[in-house]
Order: sequence, then structure tokens, then C-alpha cells
Amino acid sequence: MKQILTDVYWLLGQGFDCNVFIIDSRQESIMIDTGAGSVLNQRFSTASSNIETLKRAIDTKRIKHIFLTHGHIDHIGGILSLQSEVDCMISASSEEALQLSSGNSPYLDPIMNSTCSPLKITKKYDEGDTIAVGDYNFQVFETPGHTKGSLSLYEPEKKILISGDTVFPQGSFGRTDLPSGSSSELLKSLERLSNLEIHVLLPGHMPPVISQSPLNSVKDSFRNAQMMLSYY
Repeated sequence: MKQILTDVYWLLGQGFDCNVFIIDSRQESIMIDTGAGSVLNQRFSTASSNIETLKRAIDTKRIKHIFLTHGHIDHIGGILSLQSEVDCMISASSEEALQLSSGNSPYLDPIMNSTCSPLKITKKYDEGDTIAVGDYNFQVFETPGHTKGSLSLYEPEKKILISGDTVFPQGSFGRTDLPSGSSSELLKSLERLSNLEIHVLLPGHMPPVISQSPLNSVKDSFRNAQMMLSYY
């Protein structure tokens, strides 16, 4: 676990695993996504320590809320593996909650085709909602494209964007060829995000980016997507 900002920690994020971020409020903290969990072990017969890392982080940082940016297995597998062992509120978008609560395996894991059990979503977030954690006040943005129910979080005062798999550093962006993906919707989402002033990008994959001045990478992602996706 690595501290990257005041009260912001980063763990996992290697190989197939997504980045996991923790906003630590000292009393009750929030975890953003949970990595692939035991799916890696089942698929590749490896003795991965990601579940132990995740569980230790939940315990030591007093995690009471797990927020899922979207429903793909590399973001939800950890809580699927641990949901019977931890006492946390689990939240997602209303759209994504439909897939998560039904355990829709082709939607949740279209790459590795693992069997996904239903996940109990205890709170649903939609456009315009807010999440307060200590000194952080995140605005919820609906950013469909990678999946129909993808969400991003923006902290306007600290200019932090938690983007899931919608946008990545270095002008990159999420794929749109999986169930419920949409190139036209992703373009709209990227355009919205490109108009925000962003100094910190916490993406679902690739290392976080922290800058004293506004980042150009989100605008680059939008321009690249316009060139590559406009015909789809």
C-alpha cells in the first residue's frame, strides 16, 4: 500500500488487477474498487496474495464503504471473494447494480468467463449524487461507454478525478467492445471529463498521475478517441 496524497492510498494495480484506491478519513474510510480477488488463482493456478492484501487494507484502514466504478471482474472480484467476511456498504450505479445483484457472469467477466455469484449492492449512486469522506467531497458522474453503468468521481476543490476504466493516462481510454460498451457514449463521457480541471488522475489501470498544473492527458484521450472511435 502506497500513500500518494494526504489520506489517499494506492494498492494492487499490477497485471490483470485494477488499481484500488483508499480515501482514509481516520474514522470511516472508502475503498474504490477491489481488484480481481481469487479469480486470478482460479484461472492461472497461482498463489496470489491479492486477497490477503485487500483484506489487510480493509481491516487496517477501517473500510466501511466499497465503491465500484463498474462491474467488471478485475474491479469486483475482491469483494466477491470477501463479501461474506467483511461488513461494508457496497455501492455502484443503479445500472451496474442490476448486473451485480443478478451475478450476470457474461457481463461481469466477458474475458475469462468465470462464474460470478450475486453481489449485494447496499447503495446505488447516480449522476449528481455526492460522496463525502473526511475532507473530500466527490461528485458522482455517470460516464457510460466502457460499460453502460460506469461511474467516475470528481473532487472539485482538490481537482481529483477517479476515472475507473473510462479514461487512462497518456491519452488512453477504456475499450468499448464488451457487453453494454458504446463508442458513441464513451466519446460523450470523455468530452465531459475533458472539460474538468484535473490535477490528479486516479485511473482504473496504469499508475496515478499527480500534477501541480492541469493535466492534458484527459483532453488527449478525448482527441485520440475522436480519431479512433468516431466511425463506430
